[in-house]
Amino acid sequence: MTDHPTRPAFDGGPVVVIGAGIVGCSLAFHLSLYGFSDVTVLDAGLVGEGSTSKATGGIRQQFSSEINADLAHEAVDYFAHFDERVGEPFDFRQHGYLFLIATPEQFEQFQRNVVMQRRLGIDVRLLDPDDLAQLVSGVKTADLYAGAYCPSDGSGSPADAVAAFARQARRRGVRILQNTAVTGVDRAADGSVRAVRTKDAVHPASVVVNAAGPWARRVGELVGLDLPVEPHPRQAFGIGPLPQLHADMPLTVDLASGAYLHPEVHGGIVGGNDRDTPAGEDASVRWELVEPLTAALVHRIPWMSDADIRTGWCGLREMTPDDHAIVGPCAVPGWWNLVGFSGHGFMQAPVVGDHVARRLLGHADARDMSALRLSRFAEGETAHEATVF
Repeated sequence: MTDHPTRPAFDGGPVVVIGAGIVGCSLAFHLSLYGFSDVTVLDAGLVGEGSTSKATGGIRQQFSSEINADLAHEAVDYFAHFDERVGEPFDFRQHGYLFLIATPEQFEQFQRNVVMQRRLGIDVRLLDPDDLAQLVSGVKTADLYAGAYCPSDGSGSPADAVAAFARQARRRGVRILQNTAVTGVDRAADGSVRAVRTKDAVHPASVVVNAAGPWARRVGELVGLDLPVEPHPRQAFGIGPLPQLHADMPLTVDLASGAYLHPEVHGGIVGGNDRDTPAGEDASVRWELVEPLTAALVHRIPWMSDADIRTGWCGLREMTPDDHAIVGPCAVPGWWNLVGFSGHGFMQAPVVGDHVARRLLGHADARDMSALRLSRFAEGETAHEATVF
């Protein structure tokens, strides 16, 4: 993408989006918002039924890479004004994020992060360990170097967001076909995409957008692409209410173990000790992880010993080798990828969908997202994201 595109990126023919999750529906909505509604969204299941339905809903700006931090910073403003932007209410709870920093290396990294994040306008600060109990009662800090706190971070419902995008897109003329698996892609002699095939129909297309989440690699193979995107199962568990657990407590991540405590209005969500799970599509709940997860949480927050695990679920994160999304066109004419968000899809989807729609339609104010181009892997210009858990 260029910094200031001034003409449409296609000939104005139909756009087909593969995937009706939060990313695909955001793009479809924004295309229709800007007056282009010749859009068909295809999904093998239901709207938001895949990874979006398993997302825990965190929205944070505390990333180590500038592109991730800046996209999230813009997304925070978007979620805060969701009703004005989309036309439907959205409950964005800005309870903040708190990262507990456990090693000298993490401390040095977060010092660099804060400088960059503040330059972007993000309200983030490093706190002394003695101050952390004001945010999380009873937290054990003897082995911590600091805490990184951003009060404007928060969370919201991925299901509400994807449903709003889908409803508003449909109202503007977008077609969303559920239970409609893609079986093939027709291409012209020059290799450009011409249509997307399903079992019962052929959908003409000037542009095809791969927004297939964990199945992005499989979809890319339809046009000969080998996308470096792999599904990784990640576990989450719901806990009941606790006296010390409040909805306005920050989502707290212990970087010593990766374990996190995500406050909800009633109870909360815990997880995060399974980042090293190998790639795969098995979304079974691994109840054997509850014991080590609970031990890690209790080590840091002793009152978590009273936590009552009430439910569990597993979602597939679409991971890339550098924990950054793949966004934009590629060597296949007319084919765009919006994939590989590496656990950040929900929080980045509104902004990415908005700017990709602007880019496709030739708006001069479309954000430059060339740092997320597919070719960066072959060019040896991959990004790096250190704030992961």
